Amino acid sequence: MVIKKRYIWAAIAMIALTLFFLSISVAPDKSKFNIDSQMPRIGQKLWTYNMNKHEWRKHSDNDEDTSKEEIILQMQFPEGNGGYTSYYLLTGNGQVPKEDVWIGEGSQEFLIGKKLYSYFPKTFEFYEIIFNGVKFIPRKLSLDEISEIFKGYRIIKVSELHKGTLKLKASGKNNKFIIINDENKDFYKYYVVPNDSKKMQIEDFSNQFKVTDEVEIKIQRLEGCSKNYPCYEIKIDW
Repeated sequence: MVIKKRYIWAAIAMIALTLFFLSISVAPDKSKFNIDSQMPRIGQKLWTYNMNKHEWRKHSDNDEDTSKEEIILQMQFPEGNGGYTSYYLLTGNGQVPKEDVWIGEGSQEFLIGKKLYSYFPKTFEFYEIIFNGVKFIPRKLSLDEISEIFKGYRIIKVSELHKGTLKLKASGKNNKFIIINDENKDFYKYYVVPNDSKKMQIEDFSNQFKVTDEVEIKIQRLEGCSKNYPCYEIKIDW
């Protein structure tokens, strides 16, 4: 009887360990992202760029504002700049002008490894922030680069949305989607709805969502559909 109990407990332990490792293997790899869930504070020092190593990192208290090798981007008040994400440039290097750095309208910056990226919600586009030796400029990412960053996500191209309702298939292993703008379109004040549904949840960015059941989705402005601002429909079967 004692031996049988030992076998039972050993079997339970093995099942628990198996489930634990399975949960790790299928969980999204958030470790490579450094996305702050809270909005940055005005005056907060966020990113540090090393000009010699060509590397980005999250700002730390040990970074010196007067360093000759490192440039610090500090969040500044966006008054008068049309809502663009702007940073004040702190550097001790006289060859680098201390000009304000404007990234994108309402953009979200995030680290992957030692590179700084930005999501532009107004256009559903992703960029890498490049330092060209004098100033910072955004470089638009290709679809292949986006696929490499967001592994496991099914890319929905904007050009696919003009053909009427886009019908897609999802499952437990393939239920994450990301909308990418492959056209010269503006999505100012556009939202993916229903964004509070139990069947669909918005993830880190406004163009990125996960479904858990059959759902009909609209990409639209809060005012609804119009000729100037049409809605786009997606029907996801399970």
